[in-house]
Amino acid sequence: MQTRQVRLLGWTKSFLMLASVAASLAVATPAYAEWFFDLYLGGAFTEKHDIEARSDGGTVTTLDVKFDDSFAGGMRGGYWFPFELGPINLGAGLDLSHFRPNIGRQTRVVCSNVCVNGVFDDLDVSVWTVGIDVLMRVPLLRSPKFPRGQLQPYITVGPAIFVAHAEDNNNFGSSRQTNNDTTLGVKVGGGVAWHFTPVIAMFGEYRYTHFSPNFTFSGNTDVSTDINTHYVLLGVSFRF
Repeated sequence: MQTRQVRLLGWTKSFLMLASVAASLAVATPAYAEWFFDLYLGGAFTEKHDIEARSDGGTVTTLDVKFDDSFAGGMRGGYWFPFELGPINLGAGLDLSHFRPNIGRQTRVVCSNVCVNGVFDDLDVSVWTVGIDVLMRVPLLRSPKFPRGQLQPYITVGPAIFVAHAEDNNNFGSSRQTNNDTTLGVKVGGGVAWHFTPVIAMFGEYRYTHFSPNFTFSGNTDVSTDINTHYVLLGVSFRF
């Protein structure tokens, strides 16, 4: 897990350094600086994944555990820089969002020394995500009323901090237990914004996040998995 987090951090740092170098070396075209603030809601759809529990008694792996679909919501604020690199306008933002990839009671294959059918009980998971975004957009349909473009396709990528709270129901002990984990992951997305006025825009966005939490239950049982989530989001954006 630690190796994966270090690798993700390295990739993100490399991307940010390349973006910075490109911004400093490219011949920039004047544009309009712009602050923005977004509010959004949508759905979060987490992929199945194995859950591994390591303790003094050995390692037990539950295969292909299904996570519940969840509502997702959040806010994002940031700044579009006053220059363009060819057709692309660069920006930076800070994103805060929340979703709940809970695990409901289900029958799954459980492997230790041998693999057998077993029951995985409820495991409730609540996740807050704090993302640092590098944004790129292409301003289209420019006019005197919409000098930044009325139609704006965009992509966003960056590192994210995932703060997860887990509440287990008898999977890793004889009573209900809770534990928290904070870890580094990655967040990428793309969408399109449409301006109804120079100040107000609506947008739709696809987003993907990845992180690998590690929870500790019953004092010495370490529980780990990957949480890979797809989002479909709709929101309103205010531009200043």
